[in-house]
Amino acid sequence: MSAVDDLLRAEIEPLQYGIFFGLLVTLAIIEVFVFRSPNPPQRKLRWPANVGLTILNIIVIGALPVSGLLVSDYAQVNDIGLLNIFEVAPLTALVIGLLFRSFISWLIHLAMHKVPLLWHVHRVHHTDTYIDISTTVRFHPIEFLINTPILMVSILLVGISPLTLMLYELFDTAMAIFTHANVRIPKRLERFIRFVLVTPDMHRVHHSTWQPETDSNYGATLSVWDHLFRTYRDKSPDALSKMQLGLTEFQDDRSRSLWWLLTLPFQSERASLGAHTILQDSQPTPEKGNDK
Repeated sequence: MSAVDDLLRAEIEPLQYGIFFGLLVTLAIIEVFVFRSPNPPQRKLRWPANVGLTILNIIVIGALPVSGLLVSDYAQVNDIGLLNIFEVAPLTALVIGLLFRSFISWLIHLAMHKVPLLWHVHRVHHTDTYIDISTTVRFHPIEFLINTPILMVSILLVGISPLTLMLYELFDTAMAIFTHANVRIPKRLERFIRFVLVTPDMHRVHHSTWQPETDSNYGATLSVWDHLFRTYRDKSPDALSKMQLGLTEFQDDRSRSLWWLLTLPFQSERASLGAHTILQDSQPTPEKGNDK
């Protein structure tokens, strides 16, 4: 495994950016022909804000003084973390590390929805009224500043190896774009994949305007955590195609303003709503037999 470790260390950034931009272009083309939602994507109106947030987040992530890889190296050299203390076999440590890293992402995402202060930041991601590849990095930069210390502590506690961390980051980069793509996968194949991985249809449910659906399917990479902790929710392909996306209170032009998105976490609930009313009566009724 040392050869793979050396290769990834030398090429991790080019590989990550190559996967990110390569899949962005590839899935953007596929979205035109094999789409889930037939509604107009309104790219000229939506994409400037999404691209703006993407650029800001790349800058913020690059400016962080510490990285997961640096912390992982420190833990390995100093025998910090459970996997290092008990000298777990490399392959076993790799599997455990990947699973734990995926679980931490699920747990952080859950907290972003359940803790009001964190939700004020995370809701920026949910204000997009259409889901496509541009939604992938539609996050407020503060969210990355919140997530990073939690991830660093998790790496230290478990002792996730540098190799495991690099492999996961490449996998996570690809899955983030894939799960937000407005693509339609053949039903049987999609049902098979989602036993292990989060699919675009599964994640689309999470972007529903109806809160019980928004508060479900928290997985970013593996679907196992939602199945295990009973936060998994299903929806028929036809219902997914017609489902309203985003947040009910932000279905107007504000969701397309980069400045408004950057200031949203600092607005009170009343101030962010402004003159707009939450349309409680417009919430859809859950489909019988679709909750798992």
